[in-house]
Amino acid sequence: MNQHADKLYKIETIGNATFINYPDGRKIPRYLTKLPFKSDYFIGREADMQAIERKYQEEQRLLVLVNGDGGIGKTTLAAKYWYAYEVRYTHFAWLYIDTSIANALISLAPELGVRFDAMDDQATQLNKTCHALTNLAMPCLLILDNANEDVDLKSHFGHLHALGKCHIILTSRVKKLDTVPVIEVKPLSPDEVATLFKNYYEKLQDAELPLLHEILKAVDYNTLVAEILAKNLAVLNEFDTAYTLEKLLADLRSKGLLAIESEKVGVVYQSHTLLEATPNDIISAMYDLSKLAELEIRLLSNFAVLPAEKIPHDLFKQLLKPEDEKAFKQALSQLVNKGWLEHHRTDNSFKISPVIQEVTKAKNAERLLSDCRILINVLINGLDNENRHTDNYRQATVLARLGEAVVQAMPTPDFDVANLCQNIGNYHKDTGNINSMMQAYQRMVDLQTALLAAEPDNADFKNGLAVSYSKLGETHTALGNLDKALGFYEKDAELSKELHDAFPNNVGFKNGLAVSYSNLGNTHTALGNLDKALGFYEELNRLEKELHDAFPNNVEFKNGLAVSYFNLGNTHTALGNLDKALGFYEDYNRLEKELHDAFPNNVGFKNGLAVSYAKLGEYSRDHLKDKAKAKAYFQQAAALWEELVRDAPGYVEFKRNLEIVQRALAGL
Repeated sequence: MNQHADKLYKIETIGNATFINYPDGRKIPRYLTKLPFKSDYFIGREADMQAIERKYQEEQRLLVLVNGDGGIGKTTLAAKYWYAYEVRYTHFAWLYIDTSIANALISLAPELGVRFDAMDDQATQLNKTCHALTNLAMPCLLILDNANEDVDLKSHFGHLHALGKCHIILTSRVKKLDTVPVIEVKPLSPDEVATLFKNYYEKLQDAELPLLHEILKAVDYNTLVAEILAKNLAVLNEFDTAYTLEKLLADLRSKGLLAIESEKVGVVYQSHTLLEATPNDIISAMYDLSKLAELEIRLLSNFAVLPAEKIPHDLFKQLLKPEDEKAFKQALSQLVNKGWLEHHRTDNSFKISPVIQEVTKAKNAERLLSDCRILINVLINGLDNENRHTDNYRQATVLARLGEAVVQAMPTPDFDVANLCQNIGNYHKDTGNINSMMQAYQRMVDLQTALLAAEPDNADFKNGLAVSYSKLGETHTALGNLDKALGFYEKDAELSKELHDAFPNNVGFKNGLAVSYSNLGNTHTALGNLDKALGFYEELNRLEKELHDAFPNNVEFKNGLAVSYFNLGNTHTALGNLDKALGFYEDYNRLEKELHDAFPNNVGFKNGLAVSYAKLGEYSRDHLKDKAKAKAYFQQAAALWEELVRDAPGYVEFKRNLEIVQRALAGL
């Protein structure tokens, strides 16, 4: 104990307790509270210990803020300092800040011999307690553990500064408190966390270290989480190795940290006693969202569903479109200062830890969709057909990756999330990533299936499922799995027909049925089932006529009718019905002329007109044996494709078609 105190005050031991007898008759316990838990395993914090010591001894500071993420080791470090320098201090107090600093300090009153009058309010009680603390023999060590509320810290800043005889350690997630020096407790090195893990899970083999580092990386090398996971494995695998590191890693990636296989483990956290609880309960207890402001919780929800990586400020702002930018900025600042987010000044970005992500998603599960609705709709809009191609897909590449994380994080089926899946799949279709396209469309099917099962009479959900089947059909077509594609197209057609029959005047449902017939016709054609293909093309043509007749100025419907004539011409040609084929090719050519005349710069319509001339040329050459007519058609097709090759040199198809008609002309 402090030698100065030894000379002035009599030390008395009664049982297991040590008291300081003051000249005025006070008998004050040396330890004003229970002692902190003394960890039997301490690694990698020597530099932090020395930094605290320098603040007190060399810089003569009274307050030191020890901050860092939850479970990173702040409490363990403070307890280690207590025991390492115990001989120096006269009195000690370890206060866990459960409700407020005021209540924690007032709890020392009985040990300090402070008595309150019946009419004393909290402010008076606090002042009396602090006065008693200032009358203790110096130096004293006061540790305020879990002082995470910045408002509480600021409101009691004056009281803490007035305790001039105390060295005060504040363990907190708060990043900054006025001019109080900060010791930031950073994660241990990967090898140190691996060593800690092995200390609690002795079965770990050296060959498993690469797997272990993948697991630790997934939890951001959080010290407490690593300890909990190791102890959990030790319990689960006590007699055999039933829950392997491979399975743990797979569960972390597919289910999340709070859904792994678990048993009760013993751990000391926010307590002087050994807690026995499941990893889920322990980790959930590390973070209390209820003390955050409403906007802070909403922003945290959005960070929780995005990837656990640095998100630039401008991008986050673009994704959330805040109406009140000042409130948005203040909420972000508060989340950073309270330790919920990291802010990287060099690139003005924010990062959330995967542990906080998991806790936030679990605790905000019922409000996650509503909190993230703006984010979801911004992603949908950024990936729709109008915006997806902007900036050569650069923006879409970012939004698709973010969208995949958002979709994965959502706890319940949602129509907007299903639409986001569709647009993500469309992006992957455009960029040729078939596997990712398949995953997005399958997720869309799963969501729409669940939505329709919950509301079987909901027409929008039925239409959404029909579209998702169509999208999976497109994917299998691209992979060459025509039989599988046909199955999905048939499911699409079945639902689309139900919708059209129930709502015959609904243009969207009629067009959806037309699309399904088109897909069925194309697939049967590819499979060689020409008679079946013809039946679907005839149904397609009937619907497209109805749509065009009802909306003669609708370009999409006119183009759809033109394509239906093209398909009928091709199918009748293949079946040998040449007279019928000619009429359909002529109708195709007529509509394509109208479209091209109305939109002369539209590449698709110009190409469609060129195709129609080429088809008429082939028919004139092969069936009418009219070389002059065939030549005229081929020349018209060649002229159009020459323009397309000149204006759109990146389209290989145009160049290939031009070469084909040039060879046809040369052969006449």
